[in-house]
Amino acid sequence: MKSMHLLLALPARPDQIIQCARHAAPSLIKFLQRGQAAPHEPSLAGTLCQACGIKQHQDWPLAPICAAAEGIRSSVGTPSCYWLRLDPVHLEVVMGGLILRPPASLQLSQDEARRLIDDINLHWQPEGMKIQASHPTRWYLCLPERPNLHTTPLDQMGGEYLTPHLPRGTDARQFMQRINEVQMLLHSHPVNLAREKEGRPAVNGLWPWGGGFMPKLTPKFDLFASDIFEIQALAHQTGQPFIPTPKTLSELPASQHALVALTQPEADWDGDLATRLTQLEKTWFQPLMQQLTWGRIRQIRLDLIGHQAVKLSPAMAWRFWR
Repeated sequence: MKSMHLLLALPARPDQIIQCARHAAPSLIKFLQRGQAAPHEPSLAGTLCQACGIKQHQDWPLAPICAAAEGIRSSVGTPSCYWLRLDPVHLEVVMGGLILRPPASLQLSQDEARRLIDDINLHWQPEGMKIQASHPTRWYLCLPERPNLHTTPLDQMGGEYLTPHLPRGTDARQFMQRINEVQMLLHSHPVNLAREKEGRPAVNGLWPWGGGFMPKLTPKFDLFASDIFEIQALAHQTGQPFIPTPKTLSELPASQHALVALTQPEADWDGDLATRLTQLEKTWFQPLMQQLTWGRIRQIRLDLIGHQAVKLSPAMAWRFWR
């Protein structure tokens, strides 16, 4: 294998991951200490776009790529439109403000999503706005023109207060006013009343992100391995093979340039960071360091999302003094 781009995204703070890894995953610490620092993005969305040669405009334009992968087409009567992800979320009141609970934590059914979307679209019909979705928690909005709107990727919002990350730009106020109207509709919606009665979180918010027109993609990888839908969508758009993340490095198919994401979905997260890192040390980090020092992999780029990125060659892997 010539190279691998490895993404590590866990629902924990980077400083917690580093502290825990000193005991549970020493090979990960070696990667971070011996590698050469590389420019990096704070979000997974930005990291993915940069890795695939996609330029940032107002947002990192993942929405049109994801819509195409799901077979969702323009709803404004023109071949191209400005796409936004408008994903359903739960907004929770805590001391200090509102925080966002991600779509995966909602366990929203297809029928619940359909009923919510139908009523939102009825409300927005005079505005000519229409949500489309083929998955319960991935919703899309197709706009005929580019709004002046800058958003924050959903993956950056875990445990964050909403206010500093609200959309910015000259159209943000009007757009958020429409979102707020919908959130009032959701407050008393029969779907949410039933969910709250059953002790489940209400769908009481929509989070816009990933806006843009379809960008040009230049294939850089001949294999994508991930459990993240956005990576599957990138593979679909570039026409490259995609597989779920293997449990071990030895199960990864042969390739020249692979993009591999080691993630832990928040919905499956039990909070046991030490156990997860110990498992990754045995199945990925230690074998990768061994393959690199033997020269069987010529270069690895490791992105610890939200913290740092490093590049390593076989020679760098031997820098034991760092």
